[in-house]
Amino acid sequence: MRGPVIRLSLAFVILLVAVPLAIVLVASVSGGERLTFPPESLSLNPYRALVGNDEIRAALGRSLIVGFQVVALSLIAGVPAAIALVRFRFRFRFGLGIYMILGVATPLIASAFAFLALFTQMGALGALWPISVGITIVNLPFLMFSVASSLFSLDPRLEEAAATLGAEGVQTFLFVTLPGIMPGILSGTLMVFVLGISEFVISLLLFTINIQTLPIAMFASMRGPPPPEVAAAAGLYVLAAVLVVITLTSLKSTEQFFYRAD
Repeated sequence: MRGPVIRLSLAFVILLVAVPLAIVLVASVSGGERLTFPPESLSLNPYRALVGNDEIRAALGRSLIVGFQVVALSLIAGVPAAIALVRFRFRFRFGLGIYMILGVATPLIASAFAFLALFTQMGALGALWPISVGITIVNLPFLMFSVASSLFSLDPRLEEAAATLGAEGVQTFLFVTLPGIMPGILSGTLMVFVLGISEFVISLLLFTINIQTLPIAMFASMRGPPPPEVAAAAGLYVLAAVLVVITLTSLKSTEQFFYRAD
């Protein structure tokens, strides 16, 4: 009895995830002048219109800049933090770990209003970096968890062997530890990049008219009948997410993220 129930539940979950994605992808190749589902005909014109729309294209470029800034900030802060929390024992270690994940635990709208008050006081609104900083603070735990799971999976005897052979601490890190945790770093980087280019709530509160990111431009286009290029932009997000999942699977980072080696 348990087998059929599990298979039925799995099929339901797969449909629940796949159907909305399939609808977006099919709608993104609609051949009509307006977005309809099911589409009257299939065409790549929405993607051509997306490339030809200066506003959407500029918003896509800003989202990519934000994504790369989020990656850089997350790597600078997240990798050392994960190593310190996993490998070292120091006072207030548990409290620091809780503090580092508060961003993802705090309701997103509350964090966004806090960032708005802070950056308004600083006079920093009107630039992309406040958006990047806010998104980094919220999504940093995803990279930290990924790196921490790789650290747990790394055999400590490899580092001990390197030290026994005369390697210094820096050499051990560069040639043993860093390659060992690289799958976790890559998977965490991909996750925070996708989250960075697709974040809406923080971008909505921190954007100005001159620095609209792609999610904001898509939202602004929804005030009337949605143009086909909006569906094409959504299709790009779906394709990016599929690419990330395929990459994570090929790196076997999903096992490292969810399971700790004994």
